[in-house]
Amino acid sequence: MCTSMVTIHKKAPKKSLSAFIRTRKTLVIILGSLLLLLIAIRIALPYILLKLVNKELQNIPGYTGHVDDIDVALIRGAYKIKMIKLEKTGGKVPVPFFSAPLIDLSLQWASLFHGRIVGEIEVDQPILNFVKGPTEATSQTKIDSSWTDVVKKLMPLKLNKFEIVEGQIHYRDFHSKPSFDIYTKEVHILAENLNNAEKNKELLPSTITASADVYGGKATASMKMDALAKTPTFDGKAKLVGLNLVNLNNFIDAFAKFDIKSGEISIYTEAAAKQGRITGYTKPIIKNLKVLNWEKDKDKPLKIAYEAVVEAVAWIFKNHNKEQLATRVEFEGSIKKPDIDIWELIGQVLKNAFIQALYPSLENSVSINTIGKDSKDSPINKEIKGSGGGIINNKTESKKSKKELRKEKRAEKKEAKEKKKKEEEKKEKKQS
Repeated sequence: MCTSMVTIHKKAPKKSLSAFIRTRKTLVIILGSLLLLLIAIRIALPYILLKLVNKELQNIPGYTGHVDDIDVALIRGAYKIKMIKLEKTGGKVPVPFFSAPLIDLSLQWASLFHGRIVGEIEVDQPILNFVKGPTEATSQTKIDSSWTDVVKKLMPLKLNKFEIVEGQIHYRDFHSKPSFDIYTKEVHILAENLNNAEKNKELLPSTITASADVYGGKATASMKMDALAKTPTFDGKAKLVGLNLVNLNNFIDAFAKFDIKSGEISIYTEAAAKQGRITGYTKPIIKNLKVLNWEKDKDKPLKIAYEAVVEAVAWIFKNHNKEQLATRVEFEGSIKKPDIDIWELIGQVLKNAFIQALYPSLENSVSINTIGKDSKDSPINKEIKGSGGGIINNKTESKKSKKELRKEKRAEKKEAKEKKKKEEEKKEKKQS
């Protein structure tokens, strides 16, 4: 019995070892197969995604899209769309509606620390072309809202961050005489916390900032908003400072049939919206405007005459104390039915021309807290009561500007008196 027992103890380790070897081989085969499968999927995934993306880009009414290539970064949880173009069907518009060499769609890792799985999109050097033409087929000014469905399919995660880097926006007309191309460059837009992944408890948890170069001028904008609200809810301000009007001569000549010799425009605006209502103002200011260009138009007497009339009208409307042509358009009402009263606007230009000038700056007088507050002194709020839709009216300059104007007049009178006194003293010295 002892011998048999010893024999059994000698054979047991051999069986255990062989079972372990078989198990290990099985695991190696399974893991190897999974690895090969993952490698095969990784190799095939870009081609699968490329086919799916190109298919989705065909579903936008009136437009057709194409992507050249797609790269996948599994570790980063991202994929890159390379050289995308979205063109109007029919071939009558010579430039694509949208193009970009690179779009990066990825998981936003920072939001994981807040317990949220959301995504972010970065668009590199995009170009957006709006085209005006004599017919619908030759125009490219809008796109069907279904394009948002395509974006949602391309980015399956909820979007929390969106950024545009070094973009361009063009407004073109190939059929006008002369043809024109108005554009902005170096467009940068950054929208953050759109899905409130940071769990911010503020009324307006999302932020948007933007900047762009516009013909020697600089455009900037900033906004706080609730991107998850059912109706637009935001508080924002924007300004365009120092745009050289001479660079818009082709556009001005195509529509108004005159050229500008010199001039600069700045535009300031503030707006806020909540619960279906909006309030704000826009304040354009034109400085150093000169229309007549004798050297350029000396062989066109009719054009010179027309330009002379335009410059005369601009001179009449100009505030001569500030040497600028300006007005302030205030708006408030329903977002669904905004309405501009052109005659009120003309009246405000005349009032500004003869009474007061507007200061070239943002007023910081509009915020989301000002919406819906009535004021007995506000003509706008008086007109809103009992009106079915939104209204836009014009408002005179604030009391501050009137005070400044009075100070300037007093300073001018004082300077004139001192000048007159000095001249009289000089005369007395000469006589003596």
